[in-house]
Amino acid sequence: MTSLIYYLVLLVFTILYFVLLIIVFCLTVWFDKERVIVHYASRLWSMSIFRLCPFWKIKVEGKEKIDRSKAWMVITNHQSMLDIPLMYVLPLTFKWVSKAEVKKWPIFGQVLYLHGDILIERGSGSSARKMMVKCKDHLDKGTSVIIFPEGTRTKTGRIGRFKEGAFVAAKNAGVGILPVVAEGTGSLMKGWKLDMPHTFTVRILDPVSAEEVASSDLKELTAKMNQRMVTEHKTMVDEKIYKE
Repeated sequence: MTSLIYYLVLLVFTILYFVLLIIVFCLTVWFDKERVIVHYASRLWSMSIFRLCPFWKIKVEGKEKIDRSKAWMVITNHQSMLDIPLMYVLPLTFKWVSKAEVKKWPIFGQVLYLHGDILIERGSGSSARKMMVKCKDHLDKGTSVIIFPEGTRTKTGRIGRFKEGAFVAAKNAGVGILPVVAEGTGSLMKGWKLDMPHTFTVRILDPVSAEEVASSDLKELTAKMNQRMVTEHKTMVDEKIYKE
């Protein structure tokens, strides 16, 4: 019953906040080209998704490792759709790199447009090149970019193999990489029921400087960051999931 009440409250809240987000967009888009104000409005929306339930807690570790004066290529693991609002705990303005099919989803597709997020069509070389250009454009303007280097959600709970796209984009833009490991979004649902109480953990790891990114081999850097995040994730979960 508690889960049903939460779903109903979330639906009403989301519709109302979506209308508010459209109003904010219309009032600010003409002077706020990077849509910073829309971003902060979305942060309030995102954090409210978790605060609507009094039995949920968000634990953030390592915020002090973030240099807020810089734009970062942020990489994080992907367990569920809730990873997206969860990342708004980061004290950065950012754009998401999202698969293009999301733009067809009700509300979420329109929110991508309002944010000015970066879309990519899977398997399209030209779309990947456009994505790289847009990433560099935003990073050059001081706006961070977030990408799921696995490319898709995990089906096992484990962090999967990373693709090189995020690392290529970081090298092209001359920025550092901020690795973030999240845990808790994938284990929230048990069928249609929600786990209560529940804790979501966001752990920010040591960043990789722009200089190290520039001097590193892409394949080696990708594999190194993949292993670093897997190793960290193992300390946050039952290691048995990596032995199955």
